Amino acid sequence: MKNKIIDVAIKEFAKKGFFAASTNTISTNAHVSKGAIFYHFKSKENLYLICFKSIISLFEKELDLFLKKNPNLDFFNLILKWSKKKIEIINKQKYILDFLETTKNLPKSLEEKIQTILRENYTKYMPVLREKFEKVELKEGLDRDFTFSIVLDFFDTFSRRYNNTSYIPDKMLSEFENVIKIIKYGISKY
Repeated sequence: MKNKIIDVAIKEFAKKGFFAASTNTISTNAHVSKGAIFYHFKSKENLYLICFKSIISLFEKELDLFLKKNPNLDFFNLILKWSKKKIEIINKQKYILDFLETTKNLPKSLEEKIQTILRENYTKYMPVLREKFEKVELKEGLDRDFTFSIVLDFFDTFSRRYNNTSYIPDKMLSEFENVIKIIKYGISKY
């Protein structure tokens, strides 16, 4: 029952956002009483948080599997191929992107909890990225830690360019490949 409620709630939040989403609609579409929602999840905010964790968990499982299947990818190929895999996941379940878009308009307390989850997720996979980046041959004079930090910031900034209205997978991947080229080779001819 809980999984059914979560699945229905994700779609309701994705469609209407946190504030406009209705627990009445969720209970109707999940074929459960409204009381059952509050019994299992305590509040609308907690239900939203569990929905968010469910999506993060989906990506974590997929990433763990991806890393097991692709242990020898270098840093840049890992980033690029994982990006392609994330797009595949989103294309199969387009409401995920809609749900993630709703994280931009939340009550402050919920926003802080979401940020904590994202930091934990980021920290979990940082050693893998760090290990891969250690093998990247840098130009002379570049500090490895600083460069690693800048590269991750660059990827993060690039990924924020896209939202529901600008999500065109082929265009996004093409631009991401160019971002990787810029990072790897620089922009100057000289």
